[in-house]
Amino acid sequence: MKKIISLIKATMTDNMNIFKIKNTNGKKTILPIILTIVCMFSVGSYANMIIEPLTSIKSEYILLSIFTIVTFFLTLVEGIYKSSNLLFNCKDDNLLFSLPIKRRTVLFIRIFKFYVFELLYNSLFLFPAMTVYAINVKVGINYYIVSLFMLLLLPIIPIVISCLIGGIISSTSSKFKFKNMAQVIVTTLLLLVIFYFSFNMENILSNFTNNASHINSIITSLYYPANAYVKMVTNFNIIDLIIFIVINILLLIIGIYIMSIRYFKINSKVKEERNSSKSKKYIVKVNSPKISLIKKELNRFFNTPVFMINAGFGLVLFIIGITLICFKFDSITKSFIMDGEISIKEINSYIPIILYGFVCFTSFMTSISSSMISLEGKSFNILKSLPVKSTIIIMSKLATSVLIMIPVILLGDIIMFIRFSFNIVEILMIIIGSIILPLVSETIGIIVNLKYPKMDAENDTEVVKQSMSSMISVFIGMALSFITIFVLVILLNVGVSNILILMLINWFYIIIFSLLLLYLNKGGSIDFNKINV
Repeated sequence: MKKIISLIKATMTDNMNIFKIKNTNGKKTILPIILTIVCMFSVGSYANMIIEPLTSIKSEYILLSIFTIVTFFLTLVEGIYKSSNLLFNCKDDNLLFSLPIKRRTVLFIRIFKFYVFELLYNSLFLFPAMTVYAINVKVGINYYIVSLFMLLLLPIIPIVISCLIGGIISSTSSKFKFKNMAQVIVTTLLLLVIFYFSFNMENILSNFTNNASHINSIITSLYYPANAYVKMVTNFNIIDLIIFIVINILLLIIGIYIMSIRYFKINSKVKEERNSSKSKKYIVKVNSPKISLIKKELNRFFNTPVFMINAGFGLVLFIIGITLICFKFDSITKSFIMDGEISIKEINSYIPIILYGFVCFTSFMTSISSSMISLEGKSFNILKSLPVKSTIIIMSKLATSVLIMIPVILLGDIIMFIRFSFNIVEILMIIIGSIILPLVSETIGIIVNLKYPKMDAENDTEVVKQSMSSMISVFIGMALSFITIFVLVILLNVGVSNILILMLINWFYIIIFSLLLLYLNKGGSIDFNKINV
């Protein structure tokens, strides 16, 4: 037993960075704690909004069934994604397989680690909902006992399912060339669903109250844990709790047994495929250093799901926002006309400024280059050793980021140009802004990343979401976008023409970009050469 505990302690550190309160230097960091508090507070706010209408019909228990099923789907999606990292082809495989321990012990350690990850992830969503329910409903000690067992046991079913699906995906991974893209699409869709519910919460809640009982009956009939939880909360019975515990333990045992049949063969196959892919012969095409570096950066972007989602989601929202403006413009203008004295002609005259403000906000809130230096990680010294000037390396990263951003923004511009009437000068000014604003944003990102690189991260998520450079770039972008939009509104109110406003803002950012580029050409190489791994 002591050996198993020691092995669990040794293996728990890898791939668990999201929950660490210490960085690789051993220093404590409060960022995971802050992110956890923000996440739980947000979930608790949604739970509180849902339980309010349920209180009027005395059906507060429906909150628990809703969050049970929602957490199941979120945990399942996260589990399928994480299973490839936590179960197959792990960094410590060679160490564990060389130790004098039984192979089923190795599998148990892997599953236990997976369980701890999903338990922590599960708690981010379930614990706030359970707390909100306890605050709004008079509960006894039975509620806390049942909720504790639910927190501990609810991850088991999604774990078993995600392990089996993850095993199938890993065993056939060589046949799926676009598995990273599939992950990006699924995650993007989930984020869009969350945004949809956020912006339509009032209408959803009004409809939800009228159909709460029907929704609850569907959830409890489809998902046994939701039914068991609601039943034990409203009418506690120790027999029901024992049955629930036994069923989950049996499911876990059966899942581990099924996994044990093929786990080691799948793991070996994954390693063989990755090793064989490294030994394949490739046709070498000769390109200039700049083009080769840009291709390398594009390949990294499109093959790193967390990077692609984090950096590209703002661009997706930009296109969706533009589309909504084009199709829902008449209904939006009617609400403004009814509420105030503004006319349709005045609203139409503001369209170029609205579009420019939207482009500005998207450009500054999308920072791709702020992670590009840090993503090099331990291979940064190889990059430094290339027979290429550091300025070319830096500029290739800057060029890649704007090559990703500018076409998407110009696509949104074209959609607006087709839908609304713009004069030729306004079109020209907006196109210039759609080029210069991303250049300013991404130049700031690369400068900040050179100043605050994070080269000791253990995975890409830590770089993209938890690094100092990403946070600073977002805050700078947020400040610049709000200041620019504020200036646009002020200039409109004092009667300055659209063309003059766009010209002034463009000239301002052209000067800013020139100064940033001048600094990057001189100070960028110095900061680049200072970085050591």
